[in-house]
Amino acid sequence: MAEENTSTSQANAQIQATSLQTSPPDGLSSANLASLNKDANSGIVNINREFQEKSVMKKAYELKMDYINIAKIPLNPDFLNIISEDQAKAARAISFLKIGKKLKIAVVDPINPETINLVEEFKKQGYEVIINLASESSIEDALKAYQAAPSYKKFDIVENVEEKSIKTYEKEIKILSDLSSKLDTMVAEETVNVLNVGAIKTGASDVHYEPTEKAVTVRFRIDGMLHKVFELKPATYANILNQIKYKSKMQLNINNIPQDGRFDFMFNDKKVDVRVSAIPTPAQESLVLRYLVPSEDYVSFENLGFEELALKKVLEATKIANGMVLCTGPTGSGKTTTLYSFLQTMKTPEKKIITLEDPVEYMIEGVTHSQINEKRGYDFASGLRAILRQDPNIIMLGEIRDLETAETASQAALTGHVLLSTLHTNSAIEAVPRLINMGLPRYMVASALNTVIAQRLVRKVCPKCVQMVDITESEKEEFEKIFTNLNTVNKNVNLVVPQKLPKIVGCDFCSQTGYKGRLVIDEVIVVDQTFKRMILEEKNTVDFIALVRKDGFITMREDGFIKIAKGLTTLEEVHRVTNIAI
Repeated sequence: MAEENTSTSQANAQIQATSLQTSPPDGLSSANLASLNKDANSGIVNINREFQEKSVMKKAYELKMDYINIAKIPLNPDFLNIISEDQAKAARAISFLKIGKKLKIAVVDPINPETINLVEEFKKQGYEVIINLASESSIEDALKAYQAAPSYKKFDIVENVEEKSIKTYEKEIKILSDLSSKLDTMVAEETVNVLNVGAIKTGASDVHYEPTEKAVTVRFRIDGMLHKVFELKPATYANILNQIKYKSKMQLNINNIPQDGRFDFMFNDKKVDVRVSAIPTPAQESLVLRYLVPSEDYVSFENLGFEELALKKVLEATKIANGMVLCTGPTGSGKTTTLYSFLQTMKTPEKKIITLEDPVEYMIEGVTHSQINEKRGYDFASGLRAILRQDPNIIMLGEIRDLETAETASQAALTGHVLLSTLHTNSAIEAVPRLINMGLPRYMVASALNTVIAQRLVRKVCPKCVQMVDITESEKEEFEKIFTNLNTVNKNVNLVVPQKLPKIVGCDFCSQTGYKGRLVIDEVIVVDQTFKRMILEEKNTVDFIALVRKDGFITMREDGFIKIAKGLTTLEEVHRVTNIAI
């Protein structure tokens, strides 16, 4: 230290001696003298900076804080702009690193009131702030980085989008496609945010990340159909994968077993829940993200697609005092949405409604939602027994999977409760043999069951570009076969073969697909006293169909053809989702 002080004194003496001269020494021009003075000043500044950095380093050690020479750190504009230039100057603070909710900030004085206020503001936003001590001069140098900000165009992380500004599927997907060339320069959290918002804006219910050795395909499921959006480089996807796993509270160091998680983000002032599933593949882990967007709008049975006699039966089921109502169909057929419409319709201040779900998809005010946790022994069967001790009037059970759950659900329906649930069967009629095959006694099935709904979702034709074209001979034959049979067995209908059918075209409004939105095609069975007796008498499916036909029963396929005749969907859509012949 003594040697350093001596060097500083000598340098000061030299510059002072030089500055006192009134004319240049022999052989030295004024320009050369100015250069000499500049070099001497530079040397002194460098020595002073070195002393200052060592002094701050010592202070950081004493305060048990981290030290950083922020002037020597390349500043990423993404991180720098987390703190505005005005805030940075006032608080003498620079943000230089952000990983998830961890934020590192370099500051001159940690007890500066402006600095304290800034840190507290970040903590209120959920950040874990890590403070690094820096020198005044290094902060001053780092502040110059803001001058380059205008030349840096930051990709906005949109988290609050006005509905009126939402674009068409095609345009949004094109914008997202353009991202593939930008993702390498974006931080992982920013990329995930952009993709999340892009999914919501395009109306996607799921986003699929499908890795191979050479690339990772990203596909959005819109109106039930998957659309390829773009491909990612494996290295870029690795960062996105880690970010999603981190947000979903998955184990980052585990990639050889399946994992499930969830996170949420804000969109239009609404909290969007995202369910995440990861499975191992030979390349990298494959991810599927399911987006659950809350809706304040009550979706009526009419808007779902229930019509005429089926609608009447469903509405009657909402008025029952006890019994079991089952909604059947494969995954993705809209069963949960239908059950939520039941809850909305049946909800009154006088009724206690509890749900048991895996997971809770939407929150309804006035309804108690409960989520199962099989790892802790809280499954559908044990959860249902616990719910019954809560004195409910109406119970919604996410799914009947096994005999134990079926028995408890049936007992609940027989003891004065309304039990709403789902079951995986192809048709409404098949719900009866399915419960019996589970091991449920016939007398319990007959006594507990009230109404069974089977449904599928078909895409609706786009109202802006659909064209009505003449029916072909083959199409006419198909309609005549179905409508003639239906008119014969069902006295409640008088169907006429349409002369024109909807044809999809495609426009910006529907992303060139020709379809916009989805609706239910359905079949509804009311288990009346005659039906209950036939269950006990071990009648077969043919007998059941003959019985319900007398009550005006229409199959899903027939309901689909009726909706085609009304111009709501296409023949191709009904063929795609109905492979059941009853």
